[in-house]
Amino acid sequence: MKDQLRFLLQLQTIDSKVKELEAQIKSLPTKLEPARRDLAKLEAMLTAEKQRLAETASWKMQQETLLEREIEQMRSAKTKLNASKTGKEFNAATREIDNKKKAIFERESEIKKVTDVVTTTGGQVETHGKDVEAIRQSLAADEADVEARVAVLREEIVTVSVGRDELRAKIEGPLLKTYDSLVSKKGYSVAPVAKGVCLGCHTSLPPQLNNILARGESIESCPRCARIIYRTEMLEDKPADEPQA
Repeated sequence: MKDQLRFLLQLQTIDSKVKELEAQIKSLPTKLEPARRDLAKLEAMLTAEKQRLAETASWKMQQETLLEREIEQMRSAKTKLNASKTGKEFNAATREIDNKKKAIFERESEIKKVTDVVTTTGGQVETHGKDVEAIRQSLAADEADVEARVAVLREEIVTVSVGRDELRAKIEGPLLKTYDSLVSKKGYSVAPVAKGVCLGCHTSLPPQLNNILARGESIESCPRCARIIYRTEMLEDKPADEPQA
C-alpha cells in the first residue's frame, strides 16, 4: 500500500504541475484581450472618420459642380445683358447677374469652409491611421511573444509528463479510477493528514480512522471530501531492527 500511495503522490505532483502550466497557457492570450478590444474600437472610430471624410469630400465635389453651373449661368446672363435691347430685358438680366453673384459668393464660402474641414479631417485621419497601425504592430509583436511563451510552456509540459504513463500503469485499476474521479471533481485527489485533520477539507477525522491511518496497512478516504488521505509517517521507511548483541 505504501508503494501505491507513493505512486499516487508522484502522479499528483506531475498532474498538478501540468495543470498549472496549462492554466498559464490558457491565461496568456487573455492578457491581450484588452489591447484587442482597444484596437477594435480605434479601428471602428477610424473607419467612421474615413466615412465622414468621404461623404464631406463628395459633398464638396457636388458643390463645386453646382458652382461651375452657376458661373456658366452668370456668363449667360451677362451675354443677355449685353444683348438686351429694351429696359425690361436690361433690368431682368441685371437682376439675374446680381442673384448669380450672390449665389456664387455663398457657394464659394461654403466650399471654402468644407475645404478647410476636409483638410483638417484628412490630417486627423492620417494621424489616427498611423496610430492604429502602430498599435497593430505592437499587438502583433505581443501576440508573437505569447505564441513563443506558449510553445515553451508546451515543451515544459512534455518534459514534466515524462514517466506519467508508466506511473499510471503501476497504480491498481480501482485506485486509479478513484484518483481520476477525484481529480475531475475536486481538482486534486490525495491529501495529507496532520494532527488528525484532513488538509484537503480541514475536517477532523474520527479517532478510529486516524488510528487506522497510523497503522499504514490500507489506503483510506476522508469521510467528508472523499479524497485519498495519508499520514506522512506512512511514507517513511522504518529502519530495520538492530541485531541482538
